[in-house]
Amino acid sequence: METKQWFGDFARGAALGVGMLPGASAGTIGIIVNVYDKLIENLAGLRKTFVKSLLALIPILLGWGLASVVLLYGEKKLWDYIPFIIVSFCAGVTLGGMPVITRGIGNEKKLDAKEVLMIAAGLIVGAGIGILSVLAYIFNWFDLEEAFLNPNANWWIYLVTVIVGAIGAIACIIPGISGAMILFIFGLYNPVLEIFIGENSILHNHARLGTGLILTACLAVGAVVGLIGISGLMKNLLANHRRSTYCVVFGFVSGSIVSMFVNNQIWPEYSDPVKGAWYQYLIGGIVLVATTIIMYLLVRRTKGFEKN
Repeated sequence: METKQWFGDFARGAALGVGMLPGASAGTIGIIVNVYDKLIENLAGLRKTFVKSLLALIPILLGWGLASVVLLYGEKKLWDYIPFIIVSFCAGVTLGGMPVITRGIGNEKKLDAKEVLMIAAGLIVGAGIGILSVLAYIFNWFDLEEAFLNPNANWWIYLVTVIVGAIGAIACIIPGISGAMILFIFGLYNPVLEIFIGENSILHNHARLGTGLILTACLAVGAVVGLIGISGLMKNLLANHRRSTYCVVFGFVSGSIVSMFVNNQIWPEYSDPVKGAWYQYLIGGIVLVATTIIMYLLVRRTKGFEKN
């Protein structure tokens, strides 16, 4: 691989780091920067041409990882002051990226009853995850954040982490869905970040070192299984059942926008006198509209979108 191409892929991978923010789809960003097809092709090729595919993926993944660390650290620090504005920004990225999904559905024919049901099912699941997490918070059914802090007393959190890691990784490669959004609406986004960032991270609280690393390993295992296991399936689904697949995705993303504003991580912030102040909602509304428009224009003008 030429040096120029290597650094070009590194830069495109860095752009994918935006997809680590809840709602910002790495798949959509990948289409915008024209690296999505290469990413999917080489992920699917790991089984047959491992070395060749891995070498092609290294600069993309390195850029992705480095940018993710920087963005996640900044987001975690800002969350303590402007959570609603952050969610509004992420929701705007999601809304602005919706043309990627509607383009996948196409307009060659009207939606039939089966496709409408697919959209409805996706919407119910997407919105239901966040709503269920709020109900769990209100009625104390379970507390994922507390389980993360005390995993040895809540053994099931290890299994949940693997499953959510796999779902999140799968979401990363589907245009329009954000892997971080999956963590967020499940109520695991901030708990995962707090393993490494914050006063109670493993860097400051050494008592969490062992369990924190195990939880990270569970998340990584789930992500690897999700990426490798679904890349080939997604390739086939988009090739043979593109319209139906995007109908489900459209419904899920639409419902997930509801879950971004109604989940157990953002819900407690609404009652905070500072984080829930009126000007937070005003600025958040402006950010939502502005981000939606900017993202929409980027998606509409990108060559990757036209080819999709």
